[in-house]
Amino acid sequence: MRNVAELRLDDSLDFRLVKIVTKFRCQINSQLKPFDITSEQWVVLHRLWEQDGINQKELSEKILKDQANTTRILDKLIKKGLVKRLDAIDDRRAYLIYLSDEGRAVFEAGLSFVVQVRERMERGLTDNEVAVLTTLLDKVAATM
Repeated sequence: MRNVAELRLDDSLDFRLVKIVTKFRCQINSQLKPFDITSEQWVVLHRLWEQDGINQKELSEKILKDQANTTRILDKLIKKGLVKRLDAIDDRRAYLIYLSDEGRAVFEAGLSFVVQVRERMERGLTDNEVAVLTTLLDKVAATM
């Protein structure tokens, strides 16, 4: 264990991860600006593109947001016409979330821009280094 008194913020793993995520989100937000969506909204569109028609609780878990934040993001996406919230057939208290046709079109149009940012993030790393980094990050996440 490192001496906490000697630990500089810039040397900590958590701060380095936040720094990378912040830079990534800024670049994604810049690329998605023409589509009038944010990186947070993009994640919802992406999850629904992967698995359309899931309930809000499950969506919250899959996008790593609490229920209140998920509701806020969904309300904005619904207002923009990019997603639909429909009553679940088997539970009148639950809603299922779906991509609208426009939401699917926005996701597909923005995908190449997001891929470009992801590729820039990995530039300078070998395929093996990306695989090792992915494994290490998954290992860290599993301990949290």
